[in-house]
Amino acid sequence: MRRRSRRGQGIAEAVTAAIVLVPIALCLFDFLVVVIVNSMNDTACKNAARAAANQPDFATAQAAAEKSLMSVHSPFLSKIELQEVIYDGPATVAIKTRASMNLPVPFPGYSSLTFDAQDVEPIVGTAPPP
Repeated sequence: MRRRSRRGQGIAEAVTAAIVLVPIALCLFDFLVVVIVNSMNDTACKNAARAAANQPDFATAQAAAEKSLMSVHSPFLSKIELQEVIYDGPATVAIKTRASMNLPVPFPGYSSLTFDAQDVEPIVGTAPPP
């Protein structure tokens, strides 16, 4: 009889541990995905600003930034878009991006998140005056 009760106790402990550990693991997975998407948005913003900084004028800078953002792909990223381009003459270019994602394991009230990023780079795409 003791053997049967020990086995039943082991199954009960395993089920209780699974009930506690599975939600914790899912939360950690969601947190990892959030960190990855935020990092991707920051990197994409910096790359777009660098691409725009290599252009001689506002129109080509904006086109280069949009082209740079089009190369960003991820199964976790639902959308990344260019929010603003500030081309400050011969000095700097500032880029703002917004990335949206859907959580892989949505929790009540948190099914999607949005991240904003901003980067400023010095303009290097113009020739210095003679």
